[in-house]
Amino acid sequence: VTLDLDSNPLTHTERRQMGERFIHGEIYKQRPDVMAIVHCHAPPLIPFGITGTRLQAVYHQSYFIEPDHPIFEIREAAGMTDMLIRSNELGAALATTLGDASLVLMRGHGATLVGSSVQEAVYRAMYATTNATIQMEAMRMGPITYLAPEEAQKYGVMAATVMHRPWDMWRDELEESGRA
Repeated sequence: VTLDLDSNPLTHTERRQMGERFIHGEIYKQRPDVMAIVHCHAPPLIPFGITGTRLQAVYHQSYFIEPDHPIFEIREAAGMTDMLIRSNELGAALATTLGDASLVLMRGHGATLVGSSVQEAVYRAMYATTNATIQMEAMRMGPITYLAPEEAQKYGVMAATVMHRPWDMWRDELEESGRA
């Protein structure tokens, strides 16, 4: 389905539309640098949006996780809701909370990640989820040494040159499984 920036369908208008489509249009309106968005409900990310524990980069693949990444609290935008982004107004509130970050956790809901390409947005979604799992496991073992901002920045420069590798691997796995 092709949507306009107000999340109105331009194709397949007879189909029932995804309720949370407003996330995408409103982020695209506010972030001209964003070319792809992944919204997910990955269980490992949810605890970091509902507790005081911050999701932080624990390994090089998660270089894009900003130490002060935002958390969207839908109650501040709309009071009591079903926690879904079902309007342009809520999508705009989420996009404003995202700001110039690469990810926003959504309290009790999931996360939204952005990138300059589909590959980058998917990479970020996959590795944010892996990072959350590793961080939770490490927290049980003791104090964690997180990536320093300089380490994250240096890997970020290099990541752009190798991002195709995991993308190709994930694509090949889907093709081999018959799910592509």
